Amino acid sequence: MSYENSNRGGYDNRNRFPQKQSNRFDFSEYKIKEWIQKEIDIDTVSFADKFGKSIQEGRMTTSQIRNIFGEMRRIQMNGYVSQKTSFLLLKPKLAYAVKRNENNGLRDFYEYFKIAYSSVDTKNDTDGTKQFKNMIELTEAILSYHKFYGGKE
Repeated sequence: MSYENSNRGGYDNRNRFPQKQSNRFDFSEYKIKEWIQKEIDIDTVSFADKFGKSIQEGRMTTSQIRNIFGEMRRIQMNGYVSQKTSFLLLKPKLAYAVKRNENNGLRDFYEYFKIAYSSVDTKNDTDGTKQFKNMIELTEAILSYHKFYGGKE
C-alpha cells in the first residue's frame, strides 16, 4: 500500500511554508549604487542589456515595469524634491506588486530596485535629484532592453 497520496482531504502541505524563490540574476558583479550616485558609464549599458533580457525571460511584463516607471516619470515631472514622499512609497508599492504577481522577472526587478532606491540620497535634495535622474535613466535603459528582447504586455 502506498502512502504517497494519503492526504486526500484537499489540503496540500507543500504550500504551507512557501519556499523563497532564489534570484536568477546575480547583482554582485555590478556597480549599481555607484552608477546611481555618480554617473552612468558603458558598463551600465551592458548591465541594462543583460538584466533587461533576464527579466524578460523571467516573465516580467512590459506593463509591470511601466507601472513603476510611469510613477517615477511623474515624480520627475513634478519635481523630485516636492514629490519625495511619493518616491519613498515606490518601494512598498513594488513589493505589493511582486507578491501579487509572483514571477522571477518581477522579483529580480524588485531586487534591482531596492539597490537603486537605497542609492538615492533623500536627505540632500541636490544630490538626491541628480541620483534620482540617474535611477530613471538606468531603469529606462532596462525597460528598453526588456522590450527589445520580446517583453510582453
